[in-house]
Amino acid sequence: MTGEVQRRDERIHWLDGVRGAAAVFVVLHHIWLSSWPSYPSITGPWWLGWLFYGHMAVAVFIVVSGFSLALAPMRNGGRLPGGLRRFLRRRAWRILPAYWAALLLSAFIAALLLRPELGPEAIVRTLGVHGLLLQDVVGSEDTNGALWSIAIEWQIYFAFPLILLVGRRTSLNTAVLLTAVVVLMAHELASAGGAFDKINGLTPQFLVLFALGALAVRLGGNARAADLRRPLAVAAGAPLALFVVIAAIEGSEWVMAHIFWMDLLFGFGVAALLALVHAGGVAQLRRVLASRLGLWLGLFSYSIYLIHDPIVGVLDKYAFGPMDLSPLTTFGATLVLGLPVILALCYGFHLLFEAPFLRRRDFGALRTLPILRLLPQGRRPAPAPFVAPAGAARE
Repeated sequence: MTGEVQRRDERIHWLDGVRGAAAVFVVLHHIWLSSWPSYPSITGPWWLGWLFYGHMAVAVFIVVSGFSLALAPMRNGGRLPGGLRRFLRRRAWRILPAYWAALLLSAFIAALLLRPELGPEAIVRTLGVHGLLLQDVVGSEDTNGALWSIAIEWQIYFAFPLILLVGRRTSLNTAVLLTAVVVLMAHELASAGGAFDKINGLTPQFLVLFALGALAVRLGGNARAADLRRPLAVAAGAPLALFVVIAAIEGSEWVMAHIFWMDLLFGFGVAALLALVHAGGVAQLRRVLASRLGLWLGLFSYSIYLIHDPIVGVLDKYAFGPMDLSPLTTFGATLVLGLPVILALCYGFHLLFEAPFLRRRDFGALRTLPILRLLPQGRRPAPAPFVAPAGAARE
């Protein structure tokens, strides 16, 4: 029993490393984009062109989310521990407080420093649309280029229990296949144009990626997982290598024009790679992901993702942009001098607005917010009793 617990904790640990690596990649992408703002074209040095594909890190996050949220159901007969209501409540407390804090901060920075031309009406609309997680459905000004995917993940949470239900009634393989069929049909319907064109704005392919992440748990945790390592290695390596070849031959504009299919290709490879690591393969990669640096970055990867973009914007507009440096020098300076600042500020945001909701998922977490220390002693709410959660899971 102890060995099994150890293996579960180790898996959670290396998964945090994946989150941390994906979050840092998104930061590097936006630093690159601030130096060569030619999206969707690549105009910088060819050897830095891979930083254009920050979108693929979001695909990684979606696969990882499906994987991590499926761990408990796979140990519980395919059922959500505590039921649907508990699942949605815990998800809401996990992602929404920090998201809303990042939304307010981003709107404030945009209105004051980055886009002062935005009027109060535009800011209020942005806060309303994004606050309700409808930015992929209703148009509004974008004050933070990273927040678009949070709405998509939130919407996926409501489909996840249905995938598990179909998986229990048939098999998880069938549930994932049916999910893919429904998404492909929706994509074809979107090609009809008109009102259906908005379907692709919901990024439906991410639902397939989420389901593939859940399937990776079952494949990697199979009793005969050792026998699956070679097929999983091929299933991971082939799609990822094909993605690289297509991107190199066709170019970034073609990739973004066919992002639906490229997401599916890349996400399939990522899911297979997670299953492979889950099965005990690629031990060296697992050790790197579970290193101190990987765990540290994974600890506040959500905060990195939430608020790095406005910080990069401020550094570009007020620190490195006015120096009138070459794009390459600007990129290098932002990387060397700006990245530590970005990570430090993101870690501070994590301590203020994310960490309290990792400890507990209820209104009691509000009483532990560090910002309340700024209130006069007599106005502070009494702190709620806190019992540290067991294990390393932060989902």
